[in-house]
Amino acid sequence: MLLAKRVYDKPERSDGTRVLVMRLWPRGVKKSAVDLWLKDLGAEIASLRAFKAGRIGWPEMRRRYLAGLRREPAASALKRLRAMARRGRVTALCSCADPKRCHRSLLGAALGIIMAMGLLVTPALAEHEVQFRYTVLGYVKDAAGKPRKGVALEVTRQKTGLSYPGETDASGLYVIVTRLADESLGERLLVRAGPRSLRITAQFDPADHAAERGTRVDFTGGKEAERPELFLATLKQFLNK
Repeated sequence: MLLAKRVYDKPERSDGTRVLVMRLWPRGVKKSAVDLWLKDLGAEIASLRAFKAGRIGWPEMRRRYLAGLRREPAASALKRLRAMARRGRVTALCSCADPKRCHRSLLGAALGIIMAMGLLVTPALAEHEVQFRYTVLGYVKDAAGKPRKGVALEVTRQKTGLSYPGETDASGLYVIVTRLADESLGERLLVRAGPRSLRITAQFDPADHAAERGTRVDFTGGKEAERPELFLATLKQFLNK
């Protein structure tokens, strides 16, 4: 299981193996507070500086980071992190104060969708013993079909109330990775984009643990629509950006 937290938060036994995912060692942090340093999983310094200076937004920062994970040596580091997370509890650490706009929040999704589509050698498998990834993605556009950048979205499990956040990029695309068990077949999910929302039903083959699970939900103008038949094609297009 992969978790994420700020490196300056108090270490806890429940963290499991604490893995630092930063290019540079954070100030004031003792070596004893970290079990492993995978610096190649940190955001590239140039991109990080551009983001902090406001020259690029979070969607572009997110795109650059995910693209960088497909290249070596980051790809090998990601495979190592995934292997560790399959064996036990792992907590990814970095110094960013905002968890919603930090690369550590992207690692869980990366371990799921990047390996699922074959961008790394390891095949798509359950991220832990009980729950599997279920990806909700789609586009948010205005009534004229123009992409809406920076729209905050959320997928909420109606059964548990657990929510998963996301945000559109420059093309209006969002990708949100949730976690559902085989027994969650038929569970109701609420997909919200600002004031608009759509309730959908999780559909998948519970006996198939190799195929990617998910759906596509679009918000265009004042209309919301689920298009599950476009899910895999859209996911592949996203990963090939």
